[in-house]
Amino acid sequence: MQQKDIKQRIQSDRWFTQNGINVAHIYAGTKELFEATKLATNTLKNFGCLLEQNQAHTLNNFLKATRTPKARDKITQGQCFKVMNITKQAQRKYSKLLKACK
Repeated sequence: MQQKDIKQRIQSDRWFTQNGINVAHIYAGTKELFEATKLATNTLKNFGCLLEQNQAHTLNNFLKATRTPKARDKITQGQCFKVMNITKQAQRKYSKLLKACK
């Protein structure tokens, strides 16, 4: 039974790491903060070439702020929503490119 729990824990930790969430910070933050962190990480990985310079800069600064406890406490809900909006814009651009290729 313990071995199964350990495997699940390792799998969970790996998923958090892949989505840019530090496991040590899992209990410090809001739902929006974790969602925005995940979206910012995945957007920079997958749609980085579709972002404008200021959008990429905003996402990078947000991720940098999430890595330090002092800065993470200062992140507002508005900043999280700004990251989510940038992600949505990148996804729309990607969808338009896919439609244009068909």
